[in-house]
Amino acid sequence: PPKGAKALLASATAALLLLISSLTALVAAMSERTSIPDAKTLQRLRSDYGQAQSREAPVSVAMAQQEPHKEPGCVKKTHRYFCGSVKATSYTMLAMISFAALFWVPIIWYVIVPAILNMLAGATSVNIKSATMADPTATNMKVSAVVEINNAGPFGCDIDAFNATIHSPPEDSAPNGRPIGWMVVPPFTLKGNGPGVINPSTVMHVTDAAAFNRMAKRMLNGDAVPWRMTGESTVWSMGIPFPLSIDKETTFPPIQLTNYATSNLEMSHGNTTTNQLVIDADVSFYSASPMRLEGFGLLKAELYYDVSGNNPDLSPAERLKLAGPPLRAGHVKMGECHMYDYTVVQGMNTIKTRIYLDANYATGQSLGRWASEFDQTIVSVGPTNISPFIDGIWEGANDMPGSSITLYTATFVTADTLVKGYNPKTGEPCKVWDGGIDSCDRGSTVMGMNPFKREWFIKDIEYETYLEQEYEYSGTFLTKVIPGQENVEVPFTGGTTVGDLFNIPAVSFSCGRSNVLGRTFSKPGMWAGYPNHSPGVGLSYPPDDPNTTDVDENLQARLADDVIPVPPARVAADGTKIPTSYSLTMPVHPIPGTSVDRSGDGPCIWGLKNLNPFDCCMTTIFTAAACKAAESGKKQITVRSSGSAVMIVDGVELNISTSIRMPVTYTKDVLQFDAIPPASYGVLGHVVDAGFGCDDLRFTGVSAR
Repeated sequence: PPKGAKALLASATAALLLLISSLTALVAAMSERTSIPDAKTLQRLRSDYGQAQSREAPVSVAMAQQEPHKEPGCVKKTHRYFCGSVKATSYTMLAMISFAALFWVPIIWYVIVPAILNMLAGATSVNIKSATMADPTATNMKVSAVVEINNAGPFGCDIDAFNATIHSPPEDSAPNGRPIGWMVVPPFTLKGNGPGVINPSTVMHVTDAAAFNRMAKRMLNGDAVPWRMTGESTVWSMGIPFPLSIDKETTFPPIQLTNYATSNLEMSHGNTTTNQLVIDADVSFYSASPMRLEGFGLLKAELYYDVSGNNPDLSPAERLKLAGPPLRAGHVKMGECHMYDYTVVQGMNTIKTRIYLDANYATGQSLGRWASEFDQTIVSVGPTNISPFIDGIWEGANDMPGSSITLYTATFVTADTLVKGYNPKTGEPCKVWDGGIDSCDRGSTVMGMNPFKREWFIKDIEYETYLEQEYEYSGTFLTKVIPGQENVEVPFTGGTTVGDLFNIPAVSFSCGRSNVLGRTFSKPGMWAGYPNHSPGVGLSYPPDDPNTTDVDENLQARLADDVIPVPPARVAADGTKIPTSYSLTMPVHPIPGTSVDRSGDGPCIWGLKNLNPFDCCMTTIFTAAACKAAESGKKQITVRSSGSAVMIVDGVELNISTSIRMPVTYTKDVLQFDAIPPASYGVLGHVVDAGFGCDDLRFTGVSAR
């Protein structure tokens, strides 16, 4: 027989022998006290009580035949063991007690005592104070816990190790739950009539991965999930073993992880083989649970993004509702997140991660909005690589705050960029009669910063820029000879004076309510005004070949370049990242279909496209906004630019979309728009004024307030 059965049988036999020996002694004592006195004793008793001699009976009586003596209630044979001698009665009682002991002790031992023990076990409460799940494999994981057991019994006890079957919470198809795994519960000791704390450590073997997975999902959602444990064990109390059936329900602490956030994004590299951008980042989250997770190693999760659900115009609550879990048709997989040394403890957790972003539309929208300082919500689903009974248990929202460093930080407008311009084909300032749209780029200088520690590149920029305030005004474009220069003869005109040649009537214009500034874009020739421009760190344009006198190879390479290098941020001695700035000048053209010029006279300067191809409202809108800002003493105008650009990292190209609010700084020469500045137009610029200033503009409608 098993060791436990032998011990139980030996204990029962010892108890039975002890009971029998006690009863035998009792019967013997009773027999001694009720024995029949002999003749001498009887004679002595008689003399003590004054009966020295015995009383003689008559002969007739003495000789008479005696009838058998009959005690009341006795039957001749049937009850002779109860009505006979004291000795016989004692033996009868001994036999009956022995029989009762042989019959009742097993019943008490094997039925009544276990029933009482199981009743006490049922009244015992189990409270898991904390737990740790560690080192998961394909079919099992280590489990340890701090468990408080409130023993309802009056005596302390030791419980042998036993195999426990773990059952899932009740389901419609399994009202009592379904077996999901098993574990060996190590032996432990309990104090009597009170709480005790044990620290079991074991291995949980999962037999139903799907059911365990469903239960784990509930735990990660913050639900208190009941676990039911069944098994058979032996309990030892006062050195005596008793069988014990265990059917106990307890609740594992939920593992709700909240406040997920991604920060400290740092571009690592691009992988042209997988067409992915690789970014290092920190993922942080909070756990209020006493449940620990450790030894998970590398944990992988998939990332999903909803473009419309992350519209920057939505409130955080609306964004979470539309872009957060559960996954819907609008969610697009944007990549995968690898979390190293995944560990969860109670409190704040920060884990180093590497994010592999697919170069697709969703990723471009997300990175662009991040660079535009917009907060976003990304859904992570995982794990995807740990174990069948754990994979996919998490589907949660991950908040990604916008970058503190924007891709474009400011715009600067001067007379040189707005009025004079540069020829994208020659790299020189625009000529008097060659200011057409193909031969003269006029616009603004855009400045930006790199949020990453490594260099990358941008190309194919196209943004539509709008002023934050609407403007409505009318004005006059004047052409007049500078006083004292009216009689100066114009060369090669046969004596025609400047006054006669430029006696041109003023052009009046009226601009309806609008906040449109224009469309900005990158193109070959944008480095025309940057003779010292470098195409990148450690890169340079080819030198001019002295053997080709009519071609400047260095200049031609610079003018043909349409890629913007974004220099890497510097790192200070204390590890602080110092962003590096960059700048570029891009032309500004009208946005098709947005003209508000009510005069309809075509090109603003004398109707000549070669001087200025744009209408008067497009030509004057920035000066009008600057004049209005100057009225209140402001040195800047705020605009919002929305559009796209192509990001290039180690050959991987990604189209990113941004919408950036930034200030535009203007110089004083912008307040007086001179269409023929002397620096560009030589002698003509010294004798003729053509343009407008703040005094020539009259604000009406919404701008009159």
